[in-house]
Amino acid sequence: MEPMNKDFVIKGQQIYLRPITEADTEMVVRWRNLPVVVKNFIYRKPVSCTDHENWLKNKVFKGLVHQFIVCRNEDDMPLGSIYLQNFEEENKKAEWGIYLGEEQAYGKGIGTEAAKLVLDYAFTTLGMHKVVSRVLERNKASIRMNEKAGYVQEAYLKEELFLDGQYEDLILFGAINPKG
Repeated sequence: MEPMNKDFVIKGQQIYLRPITEADTEMVVRWRNLPVVVKNFIYRKPVSCTDHENWLKNKVFKGLVHQFIVCRNEDDMPLGSIYLQNFEEENKKAEWGIYLGEEQAYGKGIGTEAAKLVLDYAFTTLGMHKVVSRVLERNKASIRMNEKAGYVQEAYLKEELFLDGQYEDLILFGAINPKG
């Protein structure tokens, strides 16, 4: 996959998505390490600025990950991050994920709107056939967001992951490009 155009912006009703930059590092690291975010991630280790800078250099800037900052239209306030990763070009498939780090973004449909925007980007701009996500069974908000964004549950994996001293169930979601 090619790296994203750094000037590419996806406009929505409440929000827009802009490519992540190095200048976002401290903010993204703060969000990514918030307990409310970490508890819903499979990868739980704290992320440092150096870790994030390496992620940008080795993943985002090489086109292996397409990552956006979710910003509010009314005042350009950054609210979180959404990304596509694990591209399988031969299968035209990718995995998406999101985290909202600002409390004022919760419960307003912002995650769902961002999910729809990135799904359309994956299908229309990147020509993906399928986009998938992995969600912990106890993360009811993410399950609802996936469903509202057009994803369907494809698998339920019992006690799939050992996180924080206990086994967790994992749900796999998928969305298939209606245009092929």
